[in-house]
Amino acid sequence: MNSRTRVFLTVMATIIGGLSLMLYTTISKDILFDNLSFCNSSSQELVLGSMSLFTSAILAGFISTLIVVKDNFLPHFFISLFIVAKMSFAGICDPWHGPLWFETGLNLSLIGGIWLGRYGAVKFPLAPF
Repeated sequence: MNSRTRVFLTVMATIIGGLSLMLYTTISKDILFDNLSFCNSSSQELVLGSMSLFTSAILAGFISTLIVVKDNFLPHFFISLFIVAKMSFAGICDPWHGPLWFETGLNLSLIGGIWLGRYGAVKFPLAPF
């Protein structure tokens, strides 16, 4: 694979993986669990919502790895940097609706899910080489 193709696939995997992460987390957080927040949601909704956000991140990491053809980890690194930047920006501007530890845990589970999705796609037996 030449370098132009590798760069193109890395950029596409980053964009599509980031957009799919945003789509799946929006569906999980806002539609399925009706604005999931620490203060307004029940404990059952918090557990199920957190699990659905983690699953959303796993799917986004899986999709990114299949696009980049198991070649590199740069899309996952850039998506993780985006999540850290979003978390830092949100910490400065204070738009969170819950305690810092809860929101930080949700964002760290997104990062872990992205990398777990990558690991799952690398070990996936039908993935292209």
